[in-house]
Amino acid sequence: MSVTSLRRALLVACLIVCVLAPGAVAQASARTDRLEAGIVRAMNDYRAQHGLPKLRQQRGFARAADAHSAAMLRQNTLKHGDYGKRVRRYVRRVSRVGENLAWMRGCNPSDIVAMWARSSGHRRVMLSRSFRRVGVAQRSRSNACFVTADFGTAR
Repeated sequence: MSVTSLRRALLVACLIVCVLAPGAVAQASARTDRLEAGIVRAMNDYRAQHGLPKLRQQRGFARAADAHSAAMLRQNTLKHGDYGKRVRRYVRRVSRVGENLAWMRGCNPSDIVAMWARSSGHRRVMLSRSFRRVGVAQRSRSNACFVTADFGTAR
């Protein structure tokens, strides 16, 4: 095999790997599905009960949440990690961030928000007056649903 043929074969192999195995950032989506929109509605209903303004969905937060939910599903683990650093990769103008996570057998928006409301730390994040933006993402398979809600002060 000539050097040129070898180079072409390596280039084709690299392209195949890049197309078939994109990184987590490339997989991060800002699209909101019905379940994710339901979680945002349930959080806004909960916030309204406490006299707080609605959370607004923002693309960067949604992409950060999606990347994290995908990673948790892939690793089959529930962990926050350095969420401030992760969110700031997707949202440039943010001074304060928060994060709520959920793992459940089935994904039901009201169950997820009720679970967060029963936890003082999660409730504090959901009811923070300074958080006005949010991104929610879920990733699931037959026996597990991972949800990330990333909150922030971005405009």
